[in-house]
Amino acid sequence: MTARLGLRRWGLLFVVLFAAAQLIGCAGPEVASHGAMVSVYKPNPNKEGLACQSGGEEGIAFMYVGNDTVNAVSGSGLSASDKEVIAQHSRAVIGETKLISPLTMRETEGEYPVLTISVQQFSSNTTREGDRYVTKGVFYAGFSIRQGGAIECSTAAPMLVEKRWDTPVHKKDSIPSDLKVKETVVKEAVRRVVRQLVPVKSEVLRPVKTSGDLASKTASMINGENCAGAYEISANYVDNPAYKDADAIYNAGVAVECIAWGENDMAGQARELDKALKYYKRAAALKPSDQDMNKAASDVSYTLKTAFSSLKRQGKTRENFDKLKAPGSF
Repeated sequence: MTARLGLRRWGLLFVVLFAAAQLIGCAGPEVASHGAMVSVYKPNPNKEGLACQSGGEEGIAFMYVGNDTVNAVSGSGLSASDKEVIAQHSRAVIGETKLISPLTMRETEGEYPVLTISVQQFSSNTTREGDRYVTKGVFYAGFSIRQGGAIECSTAAPMLVEKRWDTPVHKKDSIPSDLKVKETVVKEAVRRVVRQLVPVKSEVLRPVKTSGDLASKTASMINGENCAGAYEISANYVDNPAYKDADAIYNAGVAVECIAWGENDMAGQARELDKALKYYKRAAALKPSDQDMNKAASDVSYTLKTAFSSLKRQGKTRENFDKLKAPGSF
């Protein structure tokens, strides 16, 4: 009897210790499948009154704006120097996008979009109010983008930008100059228009698949930020057109997309993204109901069609410009 009680006590103690161990294990960090952080471009959701005929899926590579595209609405009193200021700062804002190159020469055949600015008010004025100087800048203008003479995009109503600077009387030398005031209001207005034409870059988590031996191995490596290693062990399998493991093919796409954003030049990024897109399309064709695969294909396709397509066209156009500049022979 005593022996049986002793065994029962030891058995109970074992159960308690085992349960405690399980609880400790559950409380620790849980290893889970995550994926790779990648960059994607998306359409800018902020339209701010600019309506376009098309969605601009292919992106805009170049845009012309010059003194001749800055128009004075009757009564605005726009001077020639004002037109130059507006055109100059508009080109600067377009260049800031890195995706649209500002042209200083109009293309005669209407191949590139033209930014037309119809100015109703453009002013900078400083007055004294008590112990302060108050400087006010106003830019009130409508915008349209034309190509081949037809309007592609336009603002439904003129865009108004007003700025105010307050300067203490004893700091009169700190009053912003007319040129600085005008630069500020023009740039803000043009940014509000142009940024609507440029896709927005953001970071997203691209999840991985874990079903199957190869997919499980590559998922583990991608989670450990070893995208190059994940692709290396899967390439021999997934590059075979007869290979049908959709999850492993998709993971190869994740690895390559991850590698793409580690490249230092956009040509290398475009090359890797194009490869990733092919894997995503193959995987989605094998598993058409998989949302991750379809989303990845859609994301990379849009990124290539906008930012990278635009840069490719810029390169081709620069080559044509260089040919035209090159001295000919008789």
